[in-house]
Amino acid sequence: MSYIADLHIHSRYSRATSKASNLHGLAAWAAIKGIDVVATGDFTHPGWFAHLADNLEPAEPGLFRLKEQPDYAELAPILPPGMQPDCSQIRFLLSAEISSIYKRGGKVRKIHNLLYVPDLDAARRINSKLAGIGNLESDGRPILGLDSKILLEILLDQAPEGFLVPAHIWTPWFSLFGSKSGFDSIEECFDDLSSEIFALETGLSSDPEMNRHISALDRFSLISNSDCHSPSKLGREVNIFAAELSFPALKEALRNPVDAEGQQRFQATVEFYPEEGKYHCDGHRKCGVCLEPAQTVEAEGICPQCGRPMTIGVLYRVMELADRDKPQWPQGSPAVHSLIPLAEVLGELFSCGPATKKVGTVYGKLITTFGSEFTILLDTPIGELNTASPLLGTAIQRVRENKVIRKPGFDGEFGVIRVFAEDEQEQLAGQLNLFGMTPARTRRKKKANRTVISRKKSLVSPMQAKRALNPEQQAAVDSEAQRIIVQAGPGTGKTHTLVQRVLRLLEAGQSAITVITFTNKAAEELRQRLAAVREGAEQAVRVDTFHGFCLHWLRRHDPALQLAGPEMRAWVFRRQYPQFSERERRQLRQEAGLFLAEQAALPEPGACPLPLQAYFQYLREHTLLDLDEIVPACTALLQTDAGFAEELRQATAHLLVDEFQDLNAAQYELVRLLAETATVFAIGDPDQAIYGFRGSRPAWFHRFIAEQEPEFHQLTTNYRSGANILRAAVAVIAGNHEEDTVGATPCIRPCPPDRHRGLSLLQHILTTGIIFRALAPSARAEASYIAGQVQQLLGGTSHREIDRLIDGPGTGGSLALSDIAVLYRTSAQAGVIAQALAERGIPCQVVDMQPFYLRGELKPIAYWCLLAGGRIDAAELLFLLGQEKGIGARGLAAAEAVLSEHPDKEPLPALADAVNAGNADLPKPVQQSIKAMEKLAALLAEQESVAKAVDLLYAQYPLDYETAVSASELDQEAAELVRFYQMAASSPSLAAFAQHLRRHQDSLIYDDRAEAVLLTTLHAAKGLEFRAVFLVGCEEGLLPLTPRTELSPEAEQEHLAEERRLFFVGMTRAAEVLYLTGASERPGFTGLEQRIPSRFLNDIPPDLLRSPPSPGKKRKKRAGKQLSLF
Repeated sequence: MSYIADLHIHSRYSRATSKASNLHGLAAWAAIKGIDVVATGDFTHPGWFAHLADNLEPAEPGLFRLKEQPDYAELAPILPPGMQPDCSQIRFLLSAEISSIYKRGGKVRKIHNLLYVPDLDAARRINSKLAGIGNLESDGRPILGLDSKILLEILLDQAPEGFLVPAHIWTPWFSLFGSKSGFDSIEECFDDLSSEIFALETGLSSDPEMNRHISALDRFSLISNSDCHSPSKLGREVNIFAAELSFPALKEALRNPVDAEGQQRFQATVEFYPEEGKYHCDGHRKCGVCLEPAQTVEAEGICPQCGRPMTIGVLYRVMELADRDKPQWPQGSPAVHSLIPLAEVLGELFSCGPATKKVGTVYGKLITTFGSEFTILLDTPIGELNTASPLLGTAIQRVRENKVIRKPGFDGEFGVIRVFAEDEQEQLAGQLNLFGMTPARTRRKKKANRTVISRKKSLVSPMQAKRALNPEQQAAVDSEAQRIIVQAGPGTGKTHTLVQRVLRLLEAGQSAITVITFTNKAAEELRQRLAAVREGAEQAVRVDTFHGFCLHWLRRHDPALQLAGPEMRAWVFRRQYPQFSERERRQLRQEAGLFLAEQAALPEPGACPLPLQAYFQYLREHTLLDLDEIVPACTALLQTDAGFAEELRQATAHLLVDEFQDLNAAQYELVRLLAETATVFAIGDPDQAIYGFRGSRPAWFHRFIAEQEPEFHQLTTNYRSGANILRAAVAVIAGNHEEDTVGATPCIRPCPPDRHRGLSLLQHILTTGIIFRALAPSARAEASYIAGQVQQLLGGTSHREIDRLIDGPGTGGSLALSDIAVLYRTSAQAGVIAQALAERGIPCQVVDMQPFYLRGELKPIAYWCLLAGGRIDAAELLFLLGQEKGIGARGLAAAEAVLSEHPDKEPLPALADAVNAGNADLPKPVQQSIKAMEKLAALLAEQESVAKAVDLLYAQYPLDYETAVSASELDQEAAELVRFYQMAASSPSLAAFAQHLRRHQDSLIYDDRAEAVLLTTLHAAKGLEFRAVFLVGCEEGLLPLTPRTELSPEAEQEHLAEERRLFFVGMTRAAEVLYLTGASERPGFTGLEQRIPSRFLNDIPPDLLRSPPSPGKKRKKRAGKQLSLF
């Protein structure tokens, strides 16, 4: 049979897509267009995967259909008036697009690839694999630091029947042959797996004729798809097949367009005119410069208006790789039809936009009269079209015969294809009367102010900029010293330098390399960076946290090692200190953490502070190790166990430590001991030491210099922030430099003056940076002001001064949602700001130091998933048990006693065995609850999917998922319920889901590609950067934060020094725009409290601060102007 397929689309979970891009909306528009098979797109996104699983059912082999027909009342707003297309024959094919960013051949590659699989289980397996590599939630088209070849390996391993197609292969920025970051051949990209690639997507800016100038592409089928971001844009390009309607047959038709009997299975493609693509020609959109390739050569790739590099288009790049003067078509090549979408033809006829009501009305009537859009464009006889309107017939005939007027697109601006010349259309306007509709009177438009440069000579390839190490970085990377310490200020390329140091060691043939950082997220990002710049580097180097590194070696030494995590610690404190209130116990737990951070060795209970001795005594009696004792325990074995020490030292010949300023006493002692036999490369910045509440002290940075006498390097060239922002930040942090001994203990030698911290930061970017200072009358007014400024930053036209000031290279004069962050000192400040943003319809994500699923209503749900997935620990099980009715302290103590007797058993089976053995110490409510927990855990394991298991848990508590979906845009807790369900839906098993939850439990969950404004604490913002930053609550009492207890003069001084560093970190997250906001009064413990501006603001030179319009007063709008977010 013959059918039409659009094999590249996006769901509503991708950036810049319509909310109508759900399965029902896509099916309805596919029927209107005349498309039979539609790719689902985005199956890697947990939310979209759940939507697919809920709404599709198998049809022909490898294809799916809707379970239920659409509700046309709901779809009416997105369909032509009165249309209710039959969707029963529409088929879906599972697909996804992956954006890979990695380094190969000494160059950063940015490639988009399309994945196709025949069933949901295959998609689920791929999702599980990719979820361990990067964040699949952040975008429908996830960005992964994954080599295209490795992506293909994963596909072939997890879904052997699937196939991969490189997407829009000529797009400059993200494609196989792109001029900015692509390859020159298929083999360069996919290496020995190149034979697995049999089809290429040409993209909107090229057509098959252009590609047939390159003989190396002769063996590939060239497919064309819409890459649509809304249902009405389906079918801008499609493929026509004459084959069995199934996944295997479609795949085979792409691999072999002609079958053994000579029948053409892959019949044709329907194309955009390539000139309409937004990257066809070369140019610079901001300056309105559009050039042909020869003109680009004459201009040496530089915009003649502004002197910046132009974006090199598809035509240039194709001709650069071409080895033929004229296209040559391989035998069996599909036919090619170049068309203009019907709505655009009608828009031209009626002299109005294709999305207008007039066009929609006529479009719907034409579809009703003649059939689908492709029937009209390809098959309906011109004579029949003339019965509707002779002009319509003339227009369609010209389109079919390629007699059109072309104005090429460039640098992201779509081209324009017209059927009639402007003067011709004026003459013909009176002839058009289509279903009673007549065109509007045309007005002559002024010609665009565009630079025209005459054509000249032949093509050459413009030079591509290559990121290199600056002299400071190079010196640190190349040093031969045994001990090196690098002070790297904010934005100076710390991670880049660290990665390059690792690469230098590998290139020198070194092994036994260990890199230690502070969070699992940071370790994972480092692995990805290493993988991107050197194939296999992430396997050759051990990258871990201090806890992960030490726990690895401790468990090699003692596989039965048992840890007391946060829940177990809380439970033990409840057991050992029943006389204390929960608040007092929480304070004791914090004191225990701080005490351990200061211990270079494992403490004996008798040597602990008196209030903590009962806790540590319990740990020792039950052979438990507090989570914060892992590092001291490892250092103890290093000093007392010769065999352990020898094995660890041999495996750690080269030690590199990131964020060295965040060390505590135990971590410093570990580094000191390893430095006896290992080379050490330490990198960090004492001015960014902000985790004193964890026991970290910048003094250890200076002590390393004093004791180990390392070679000292300093990175001062800032690649992030504008000069004004840097100048202000340096002025603030200078307050900590007046006394070298701030924060240092008497045994620490101050850093030599010529090495001092951060005072010589250099500005190395083009933007100057702008700082606004704003004072609001209240916290709510401050939040409203922030929301208004965010809206203006997004809108662009309503804040022309900011547009002008922030317009650096590539800004385009406006910001994206994810370019903006709101940073605050305490999480309590987030609510009112999130609410103000929600009221204006501005998406935001609130990030905390704790994963969203380990708080509130989701915490027990997550623990149940850990239990069913075999990942729960004893304390977490006791938490769940404590939620059951009728179980008090006595029952929990009895259950804990059983667990402590069987530390080698899984917690629930251990309790179940005790119940079955008739353990009389377990109260009856506990025994009943354990039996009920066993049944529920078994029931969860029996569910056909993880999503069904979470459904069951939501019903148990109860939590209403459907209500959460409807409220998720405005309610943070509801959004988190939805997000957790979507994560579950994309996991292949409860075990895999539990592993994912466990892996991320100690790292903040931040979607760095999510299209949303980020709201986060200053502590959680460390390491991030944004084009615009709001540093809120710049008041005494918040920044600096008033301590909860009275401090000694020395401790007060250290506290203020850290608060100043925190302020400095917040300021240096901003690249272009920094807002410093505060309120005159704010809710406090005693009601509304009057506030005064932060003392840190006084350190900023007044000439750097601008005062925007008062945030507490509404501005009068000019008549006739309406501000809008979109």
